[in-house]
Amino acid sequence: MLVFISHSFENRPEFENVTDALELRGVSFWNPAEIRPGASLREQLRAAVEQCGLCIFVATRKSIGSSWCGAELGAFWGAGKPIIVYLAEASLTDDELPQIVQGDVWERRISKIAERAKELMAQKADDGGSGRAKRDSSVAQLTVEQLEKMIAGAVSLAAATAKDRVAVSGFDEVGSAVKNAAGKVLAGFQASETASREAPDDWSNRILWVDDRPQNNVYERKAMESMGLQFTLAESTDQALYILSTRRFAAVISDMGRKEGPREGYKLLEALRAEDKATPFFIYAGSNAPQHKREAALRGAQGSTNVAEELVEMVTRSLPMGSDLRGTSTDVAEA
Repeated sequence: MLVFISHSFENRPEFENVTDALELRGVSFWNPAEIRPGASLREQLRAAVEQCGLCIFVATRKSIGSSWCGAELGAFWGAGKPIIVYLAEASLTDDELPQIVQGDVWERRISKIAERAKELMAQKADDGGSGRAKRDSSVAQLTVEQLEKMIAGAVSLAAATAKDRVAVSGFDEVGSAVKNAAGKVLAGFQASETASREAPDDWSNRILWVDDRPQNNVYERKAMESMGLQFTLAESTDQALYILSTRRFAAVISDMGRKEGPREGYKLLEALRAEDKATPFFIYAGSNAPQHKREAALRGAQGSTNVAEELVEMVTRSLPMGSDLRGTSTDVAEA
């Protein structure tokens, strides 16, 4: 098993310093010189991530701004493989690092980086690389675009979760929230990939979202789009019912109060249940009170919440087997 060194190609001297320290300690690493001209760079990087047991991130302002490095870090973090942060540019502060590694322990000394890499690789050799193999394999099969989409989805979900608390706590929680959200996005993606290996259907990744202010839910939709879900938007009960009469959906998400009235979410649910008892229905509104959850369940909804992460979990759990979640889009239905 090898060490992967995530770096900007403009930081070649820093990369060579790391490789020299690893060679001195007998630690093998993946060399980007092995990249073959004329072959897919994405696929070669994917294969490299798969065969490497840990990642050393050479942190400079160039690498922090690199989308390739961001995708590489996302792959290793999502696979549960360790990331060692080498602070190669001494003036960098923790909050300038990619959010996925903010708060982690970093090191400026190459000798310490190499020693830690040697320890971790020895541990992996002792346990045979067991414990996370199944998850590693799944993540390693993702393309760079998919990994970038997962990272963007995690950031969006964290932002959606934190947005109602900004006035109280600012954005201090977002860094740690991204890590939690990344795990949820990865779990949703893996669940959808498992489902997609069954019989795919053209409706089974399509969600109808009803809200007269769709701009309020942009982050939530981006998070779920990163898992492969597609959305059709409606801004009124009548518009939603018309759409439902013409197309099938895997689930419906609705707000509660709209311009038509303060309990339009329940009106839509009642009208839907008169014709359709099966399509999962979720209320995403301003309350998370237990009595509102109970009322929603009694009326035939599968869930009610005002928490973005809870909504994402409920919706992804409800998806039918056979979902083909590889395409993403958001449609705005015409009135």
